[in-house]
Amino acid sequence: MIGTERLRRLGVANSLPVRGILVVTVLAMLAGCVSGPTAAPSSGVAPTSPPSTVSPTPTVLPSPTAVAIEFPLAVVTGLTNLKGTISLDELAALADQNKLLMPCGVDILAPNLKRTDACVDAGKIQAALKGNQRQVALLPPGLVETETKVLPIAGDGPYGLFGPDLFGDPESRALPYPVQGRESVAATLDPAWTAYDASKVWNMTSIGSLCADRWAAHQAVTLGKGWDWVFGGGTAKYKGKPILNPNKPPGVSLELVVRPVDTGNAGATPAILKRSDIAIADHECPIMPNNKWSPNDSGSALVFAVPEAEVDSWEKMLGLDAVYLAANHMSDRGVAGIRSTIKILDEHKMPHTGLGLNLDEGLEPAYLEVAGIKIGIVAWNDVGGVARADADTAGVPWITKANVDEAVKRARAGGADLVICSPQWWGGREYHDGLLKTQVTQLTWFDGAGCDHVIGAGTHVAGPLLLRDRGDDVSLVLASPGNYAFGQDWWQQTQEGVILDQTFVGTRMVNVRLHPYVMILAARPSLLDPEGDGHYVLERIWQGKDSPYYEP
Repeated sequence: MIGTERLRRLGVANSLPVRGILVVTVLAMLAGCVSGPTAAPSSGVAPTSPPSTVSPTPTVLPSPTAVAIEFPLAVVTGLTNLKGTISLDELAALADQNKLLMPCGVDILAPNLKRTDACVDAGKIQAALKGNQRQVALLPPGLVETETKVLPIAGDGPYGLFGPDLFGDPESRALPYPVQGRESVAATLDPAWTAYDASKVWNMTSIGSLCADRWAAHQAVTLGKGWDWVFGGGTAKYKGKPILNPNKPPGVSLELVVRPVDTGNAGATPAILKRSDIAIADHECPIMPNNKWSPNDSGSALVFAVPEAEVDSWEKMLGLDAVYLAANHMSDRGVAGIRSTIKILDEHKMPHTGLGLNLDEGLEPAYLEVAGIKIGIVAWNDVGGVARADADTAGVPWITKANVDEAVKRARAGGADLVICSPQWWGGREYHDGLLKTQVTQLTWFDGAGCDHVIGAGTHVAGPLLLRDRGDDVSLVLASPGNYAFGQDWWQQTQEGVILDQTFVGTRMVNVRLHPYVMILAARPSLLDPEGDGHYVLERIWQGKDSPYYEP
């Protein structure tokens, strides 16, 4: 397991400038069991006739034999490697070229890989990857830690998605895993190195700003494509390199934009969410009855709402399990819009937090359960333009130390084993990809209250993503995943975003992945190839790549 002393030995820094931006694939030791030797049965038969004068030959009992330990081998690479998956053919080619690091004391059972006499002590592979981010290695699953990024085995989905994956979604975890090892005869591997218990593994996906009015509503309703088209995106690529915006809107500075082209694979984007054990989202505007809603498809007035029909599509296409609502557009339709939002979500039995008819309601956590773990989600806002909830005022709870402490306290009292804190926070201004001074202060409140992880929203650009050492665990902070459906197409950074994908073993986070996407027609999120056009958003997030840990 990860410990502060071990991180120091590996040379992991604990601080860098506030604009440091990190993405770390985090994996950890997993509990399991190893069968021991089977005791030999006793032998002996009672005589049925007088004993002969010849002494019987004694029965020789078999000696206990050690059981060969077999286990899956994770395929790992450096943290900043853009590669998202790996095929078995690629593994074989790397082995043929002596470019695949293999752990000492392990026989590779499958696939059939060329093996050389050279090997690397399994406990030193993480350090080797830190020195060469493009290196690929095989590693016993219990040794995968924050220094590594796990590569799933390539599947039939676009960009190799949806293949066998020790730490992926339930469907991928259930597939036969084709990379297997066995402890060598002369080896004495620590059982914790080889342990892996799939029953304790679960994953959670999160998406950023979701208010599909404006251009999404224009496509879905005005043009009649339907909400399933909006949320059923596939894949995309760019028509050339980013260019200066030829249609700059009034009041917006001239910025680079991208020109995405739909490349098919409809449904691939929502599948990332729907296949996960849990999917959550930041929803930022009121939900109205269908007959009391009309689209703001001109985009001129910054007053937004969505119809109940969209919630049906969330359930069908995205598989959303909960939403957090503390956002600055939540009172765009007044108290009636707040009442309507709560009523519709309750009717759909969708847990929600961060909005109420008073402060007490707004501070109530949303709860989810998976793999025997109870998760509490709480949310607050610090962006103006929305009603601030108090004892008798409907609205959203503000980010104050008192509100943070109270909401997290309620989550723990409600039995939450893991608390996800979800602020909409600007820190004083919008559209920035670093933590500002106010946000750093707020983060100390979240830490002090006992937030396990912080998944924020509101800045409309992706990042920063911080992973902070907590002794034997890691605390994630993602200030914002970006826009998932918010209709801002005037800047490359508001067009692009990431789906956050976290994997846990029990309450302990063991892996983090990011799936880059772009908005087509400012309306339809569509996946990008992480080694292709997805590199723009991922490399922005990787500005702080020289230090895997950042403490503000």
